[in-house]
Amino acid sequence: MPLPVVTIGWIGRGLHTPPRPPGSFRLPPVRISTFRISGNWMAPFWIGIVACLVLLPVAAPRLSAEEFNPADVEFFEKQVRPVLVEHCLECHGGTKRQGGFSLAKRDLLLKGGDSGAALVPGKPDESPLLAALAYTGDLKMPPSGRLSDAKIEALRQWVAKGAPWPDDSPLAGESPAGEPRPYTEKQKTWWAFQPVRDPALPDVRALDWPREGLDRFILAKLEAEGVGPAPQADRVTWIRRVTFDLTGLPPSPDAVATFLADDSPQAWERVVDRLLDSPAFGERWARHWLDVVRYADYHDFNPALRTASCEITEAWRYRDWVVNAFNRDLPFDQFIQHQIAGDLLPSPDGGEIYPDGLVATTFLSNGVWDRGDADKEKIVSDMVDDNIGVIGKAFLGLTLDCARCHDHKFDPISTADYYALAGIFYSSHILRELGEKGGEYTVNRLPLLGPTRLAERARHEQSLAGVNARLAELDRQHRRQQLLTGGQPLAPTKFHSEAGAEGTIADDHSITIRGHLAKDRYAIEAVVPDGVEVKFLRLESLPETGLPAGGAGRADDGNFVLTRLSATVARDTGPATVVKFTAAQADFEQDKFPAATALDDNPAGGWAVSPHVAQPHVALFEIAAETPVAAGSRLTVLLEQQHAEKHTLGKFRLSVAGPFTLSPPPEPPERTELLAQKTELQRRLADPVPLAMAVTEGGTPGGLFPGIQDVPIHIRGSYTRLGPVVPRRFPRFLAGEEQPAIAQGSGRRELAQWIASARNPLTARVIVNRIWTGHFGEGLVRTPNNFGLLAEPPSHPELLDWLASRFVAQGWSLKQLHRQIVLSATYRQAGQVSRDSFDRDPENRWLGRFALRRLEAEALRDAILSVNGRLDLTPGGPAGDDFTIRRRSLYVQTARWQRDSYAMLFDAANPDSSTEKRITSTVAPQALLLLNHAWVHEQARHLSERVIASAPPETDGRIDWLYRSLFARPPRPEEVTIASAVVAAGEMSVPNAGWIDLAHLLLCSNEFVYVD
Repeated sequence: MPLPVVTIGWIGRGLHTPPRPPGSFRLPPVRISTFRISGNWMAPFWIGIVACLVLLPVAAPRLSAEEFNPADVEFFEKQVRPVLVEHCLECHGGTKRQGGFSLAKRDLLLKGGDSGAALVPGKPDESPLLAALAYTGDLKMPPSGRLSDAKIEALRQWVAKGAPWPDDSPLAGESPAGEPRPYTEKQKTWWAFQPVRDPALPDVRALDWPREGLDRFILAKLEAEGVGPAPQADRVTWIRRVTFDLTGLPPSPDAVATFLADDSPQAWERVVDRLLDSPAFGERWARHWLDVVRYADYHDFNPALRTASCEITEAWRYRDWVVNAFNRDLPFDQFIQHQIAGDLLPSPDGGEIYPDGLVATTFLSNGVWDRGDADKEKIVSDMVDDNIGVIGKAFLGLTLDCARCHDHKFDPISTADYYALAGIFYSSHILRELGEKGGEYTVNRLPLLGPTRLAERARHEQSLAGVNARLAELDRQHRRQQLLTGGQPLAPTKFHSEAGAEGTIADDHSITIRGHLAKDRYAIEAVVPDGVEVKFLRLESLPETGLPAGGAGRADDGNFVLTRLSATVARDTGPATVVKFTAAQADFEQDKFPAATALDDNPAGGWAVSPHVAQPHVALFEIAAETPVAAGSRLTVLLEQQHAEKHTLGKFRLSVAGPFTLSPPPEPPERTELLAQKTELQRRLADPVPLAMAVTEGGTPGGLFPGIQDVPIHIRGSYTRLGPVVPRRFPRFLAGEEQPAIAQGSGRRELAQWIASARNPLTARVIVNRIWTGHFGEGLVRTPNNFGLLAEPPSHPELLDWLASRFVAQGWSLKQLHRQIVLSATYRQAGQVSRDSFDRDPENRWLGRFALRRLEAEALRDAILSVNGRLDLTPGGPAGDDFTIRRRSLYVQTARWQRDSYAMLFDAANPDSSTEKRITSTVAPQALLLLNHAWVHEQARHLSERVIASAPPETDGRIDWLYRSLFARPPRPEEVTIASAVVAAGEMSVPNAGWIDLAHLLLCSNEFVYVD
């Protein structure tokens, strides 16, 4: 019997071809081949895989402006037009055409100048303009200096896309003056700008097919086109589909069995309600939303390289807030208001602050702008632009940010509208400070505790500091007492100051220094007394009221720094021997100035005692056994003080001491009570103050517009050329000419209320379309981020309005919207239809079948962990930096500066920009990762161990268990035969090799990787 050949699931599925965006061209067919894995335990069987994707070189077609992909036009507006205007237009635009070359319009750019064509659309390597800008050819432009790598790369991508340029419009027109612009008839009548209607349900012939109102709209379209819907999917297909859609996880065999055994009409509703109530629902749909709002857990993927001041370390709180908001079905209008103006919302429980509101505004602060740009004002401008852009795309389905440099080329958004919105975000406090030129900025972080709790915490911290100080003082006293035990003072016979100071020797053998103040070295001579087995030289610092601050040192604060201590010893008139010291200890040591550093040769170190300068201190220096100091010998001690001019000892005493043992401090009642207080205070302070990257009112300190204020139009998008001031307001075309003035605050609260209004024609339509896209893979409007004039009109405009009107009427409930969709007959359709039906609607715009979809990166990884029983469902908290952890993929870090992650390989969203929907690429490294990565091999082994432990011992029983766990169905007889052959062919020397082989094979199969 031949061994199985299984085609890896992401390689393509026959007739199910994804729709092409306007102006795109069809790629050549994919060539699939198989190869045998050898050299390890996988050798006994074949796995089908894309070994080679033959992508024939195809030159990008030259497209008219109307045919350019809207996303590519937006790329031009955001990434290319500002660069050309800033660096090129002055010499190559309008009437000034150096070298005969103008880029004022696209046709002139393509024509080139005296030297010939400047660029070839689709061929960046053959475009002289790019070589000049990159300084790689003889011609180097601009002459003032090479552009940054990021700008050159953006231009290169633009040329590779075919040099999209909307409407063949001028690169830059006259400076806007802020006056109202005339609106075109097309703009006035565009469907998305009309009020949402509540259309009546259309008449249909097949009255027994619809299950929800939305089905009537789908069926009416199908009947009008003369085709019928696909048959209903079988129950196994539906429960697998809906479970992945609502939770991102596969259904358990028990859940499938329960559903199949439920013959009641409410069986489907029970499944959906259970899934909507699952915590996994919020995690699944939070990921969809995080794509839209350009969410990242970190900038830098390497924890060791993160900069604390500007790293977005608290972003995870926003992610968790989104999860919780979806799980508790926070009404979507409130969901909007929280993210734009949550800091201005009152706390529902009457608390001093509203933590959820603060956390939600991370939506604005988790943005994409250059952290260390030397041009600090540009950082603020880019930050404002990012906020306007993400709000426009996420909530309104409009590219508002395309009006930064000029009036929007298509939609009724003027530059004055843009800077009216910009004033709102210039008046918002997102960064704590901009930092020095070329340095990093500091993210604004706010405590999630109210003033009362913060004050209470401050009192606890103050009390703990006092307790610690008292304990330290008790310990110091005990230690000092021990260090002073035994020994005898040295009676100085001679004192000398190298700097010329005077030393007075008292009856208690202490020495007080007066006179000249400078860096110094004291030399003290004394005879070692009898009766001591000398093991230590002891130095006491003695406070003196006549010295500065009542300390023992001569510095202004009473301190001193003993940079080095040394000594020699001699018998009678014999030669002196250098005394060696092995260690040092003291009753107290200033931070970074321990006594031990007085024994090395580093003049930057030394023993010091700040801030306890007014207390007596003692240091012991242990003498090495090889240089004994005997009684009656002449000891000369050198005290060097080279730290600063004044940091010398003012009063001290030297002693010698014998051996001793330090004992722990006693436990008198005072110390016992202090330790109990410390334990309790530490318990109360155990949890750090939670912080959020919150936005508040007020501008960016140090910025051009640091307060709450209206801002002027930036000519051509540059803050260096300012035009007339525009009052803060909303786009005139959408919000009307007669808008109430924003009299208080930044205007974010008013903006949030306007966006979240039921009267706004865009908001409900946009979110309904997003949810539809999440369930069907394609929206009623194909461009969820763009409902403007560049977008293709909706396939079912009445259905979109019907759903939007119901959505608002049902309290903006996302769960109700999900429920309507997944319980519909439209959603229950199978994916297979007749050839005639497919050919009549190859892109499935009439929704006469369910479209096959590959699992997203997160769902695929989570499904692998789920079926082998190792998925950790612990919710929330900071993301891990290793994709091999067992938590859900939502909790594996998304880092902006990481492009080689597992998730990015499987087409995860780019966190540098708002992602309206993910692409599905087909590249060999995806298959190779599942075939060869050690983590995948490990999961196959875990799955094999689970089947052996959980399933019946017979081969057929284990195969049945595997199929039900991975595919939600029992295996067919021929599949049992093939799987049994795989198990039997396992490497005999490897335990359970056949089951590992089979587990790996099934994890790589189409049926596991795709949802049908």
